[in-house]
Amino acid sequence: MIKVILNIDCKKRMQNAICQNILDLETEILQIEENMIEFLRMKYEKGIKKSLYQLKSNLKYLSILANGAPIDKNEDRKIMDFLRTHYNYLENYQIQI
Repeated sequence: MIKVILNIDCKKRMQNAICQNILDLETEILQIEENMIEFLRMKYEKGIKKSLYQLKSNLKYLSILANGAPIDKNEDRKIMDFLRTHYNYLENYQIQI
């Protein structure tokens, strides 16, 4: 009985940690995109390249997390929509360079 309770508690903590990681990644992705817009405006190539690399990396990591995360369907759909939208933004940034 104690083992089952501990197992459930562990799963909840792990689920909360994964959800927090997802939220943190989404926030970071939005920040990187804001930086990209500024770098494009300033024509700062080094910043653009670094941001593109970070953006690709974070989108991939978010995709991996979301696919393995124990989340409900609605939350999964929101994350997939977020990923789709921001992958499209990434393609547009690469075209502008």
